[in-house]
Amino acid sequence: MGAWGTAIFSDDTAADIRSEYRELLEDKVPDQEATRRVLSAYEHLDDDEEHLLWLALAAAQSQVGRLDDEVKAKALDVIESGRGLQLWAEAGAPELAKRKAALQKLQAALTGPQPSPKTLKRPWRHITNLGPGDVLAQTASNGQLALFRVVRVDDHRVGVAPIIERLDWTGSSPPNAWRLRRLKVAKLEQTSSPSPERPAVYRVAVHRKKDPDWQQCGFVLVANLPARAGDEHVQAWQYCSWGQLQREVERRFTT
Repeated sequence: MGAWGTAIFSDDTAADIRSEYRELLEDKVPDQEATRRVLSAYEHLDDDEEHLLWLALAAAQSQVGRLDDEVKAKALDVIESGRGLQLWAEAGAPELAKRKAALQKLQAALTGPQPSPKTLKRPWRHITNLGPGDVLAQTASNGQLALFRVVRVDDHRVGVAPIIERLDWTGSSPPNAWRLRRLKVAKLEQTSSPSPERPAVYRVAVHRKKDPDWQQCGFVLVANLPARAGDEHVQAWQYCSWGQLQREVERRFTT
């Protein structure tokens, strides 16, 4: 089902619908257009999933005081007809009862007084000051150096963050420019066997104003390298903060 609970948003699809709707409001998209875009994005849902669209969208709209009459009517029809409950019936009587209670709560929210429209602000957005080709060094407590090359910069609605690769290098100081340009990408540790080798490529982001950036975590800019063929297509295999990457360097190079 893609569900981990009986609440309206304890479902992957429902949670995605709410997130996409709220993001549109954060981006100042008008109410009717935001509704239209969400409906268009989920028109592919099968008959046994369509009810999730109306329930999730109605609940999301009601939470911010922007309940659309048509969406409300569709959601109430889903609740009154019992569409989607067969999945919970298969899960057992206790789960079915909890789901019915969640639907009754939503029904009361949709038919009761609606809150005033709420203005949703776009989240704080950090923009990195690193650029493609920048090489960063991080020194572990034993003096060993980890080197990272900025492959490209990923521009997302919630922030602009570098995609970086760890270079295959062991030493206490950076190599000369000639050798630095020829270093290959290191591999991530294999978490299971057998498993395919993955390049050590990370998307490193600053999510909150209070979170440290690369300078505060001890990374030092040591060089800038020319672009390599295929850089624009490189994808991150791990997502982390600068603090997490700093701790990974310490663990990897000292244990």
